[in-house]
Amino acid sequence: MSKTRIPISEAQIDRRIEFLIKEAKSGDYENRFPDQTIKYALRVITNYFSVGDDVSSRKHRKDCPYRSEKAHKLSQTDPTGWLDKVTNEHQYPIKRAWAWLLKQRELLTVPLIKEHLRKWPIVVVTKDENASLHDDTEMEPYQRYAAKGIKVLKRNLSGIWEPVSVNQISN
Repeated sequence: MSKTRIPISEAQIDRRIEFLIKEAKSGDYENRFPDQTIKYALRVITNYFSVGDDVSSRKHRKDCPYRSEKAHKLSQTDPTGWLDKVTNEHQYPIKRAWAWLLKQRELLTVPLIKEHLRKWPIVVVTKDENASLHDDTEMEPYQRYAAKGIKVLKRNLSGIWEPVSVNQISN
């Protein structure tokens, strides 16, 4: 018997955010690092904000509304292999998101975290572009792309990929 997968709901996302709030408020703050459970919860949440569901990395790469120009060209020139040559890049790195949660731990609410994480959507980039991107906490997350000359496209409601300016990458 095959089962139909039901997409993750907003209520489930809220529960995952509540979990992160509890984790951020517990323990030794100076030495806290994002373990696998925290990282995975943040990935599920940011995937949901990006494509509206908790999907595999491969499906996310295919459905993500933001792509670098180079990733998009690969999708056009290598329609069967491009997904293996690109990656989902968190312009607001998971490590930085967790550090923010720890710093803001006494002020955290579900709506505040949702607003904060929605600001920086995931962008599909080539693996070479991803290797060149490093988190610089002095920059806004989207500025990392401009610093490396990475041009970003967004799929519009008609399905057409259009260039976006650096500040438009932030929602």
